[in-house]
Amino acid sequence: MKIASSDGESNIDLSLKTAFSKAPVAYGGPVMQDQFSTLHGFGEVMGSKKVCPGVFVGGSTRLIQEVRRGNSISATDVLFVKGHAAWVPGQLTREIDKGVWYIAAASADFILRYAGAPVLKDDNDGDLWADILSCMGDEFVTIANTHSGRGDQRMLP
Repeated sequence: MKIASSDGESNIDLSLKTAFSKAPVAYGGPVMQDQFSTLHGFGEVMGSKKVCPGVFVGGSTRLIQEVRRGNSISATDVLFVKGHAAWVPGQLTREIDKGVWYIAAASADFILRYAGAPVLKDDNDGDLWADILSCMGDEFVTIANTHSGRGDQRMLP
């Protein structure tokens, strides 16, 4: 899905939607589905916050200005995330202990794959989840191979 085709009530300003009409939208989770966040790798532009090295959230006003000026920011290099996930205290830890979730260190290139990050020929660009698990090695490769091929469901809000 592209941001221009998102429908219904949302927190997206029309000028943001216009500037980033071809930007991809990822599914962030079932909470606050009418809210969108922007992820990008353009540094700490005004209004953004650093999530981890090379990944930033927010700063939409400044990003619009840069796209309109034709600077180094492309309209497809920003990932819009619809909704988010949330847990009650202790819930996530219990789910990790049960094997529902896995903890992984991921590079900015993984996190921003759908926002213009480079994809190498050996990457599984159709299934980011399986690609990350495969990079973790050991038993995670088996899990990835067993469940891969379903595509990246996070791209389907």
